[in-house]
This record gives sequence, C-alpha cells and structure tokens, in this order.
Amino acid sequence: MIFTCVTFVFFTILVAVISYVKTKGDDQTTADGYFLAGRGLPGIVIAGSLLLTNLSAEQLVGTNGQT
Repeated sequence: MIFTCVTFVFFTILVAVISYVKTKGDDQTTADGYFLAGRGLPGIVIAGSLLLTNLSAEQLVGTNGQT
C-alpha cells in the first residue's frame, strides 16, 4: 500500500516537472500558443493523441463478454 502511494506521488511530481520544463518558454497568451502548442507539433502526434484518448479498455482487449 505504501509503495503504491509513493510511486503515485513520484510519477505525478515527475509529470508536473517535465510539463513545466517543456512549457516554461512557450507563449500561452494567444490561442495558437495555448491550444496548438505554438504549431510545433507534427500531425501524427495530434492524430495519435485524439485516437488514444477515445480508446477504451474494451476496445483494446476486445469484446470478450459477448457470445
């Protein structure tokens, strides 16, 4: 139980630090800078992000419950 809590806190802090370091120089006062990452992301990253956010565990594993 304690190991789970420690790893959760560690990875949450790690993601926060990496996000801060990656975005500290970005201009996020405009819509392009805030929503489109300053137009610096390639299309495959945006498409992959949209695809993976809409996938569920059932789609990844398959419909095992249906007969």
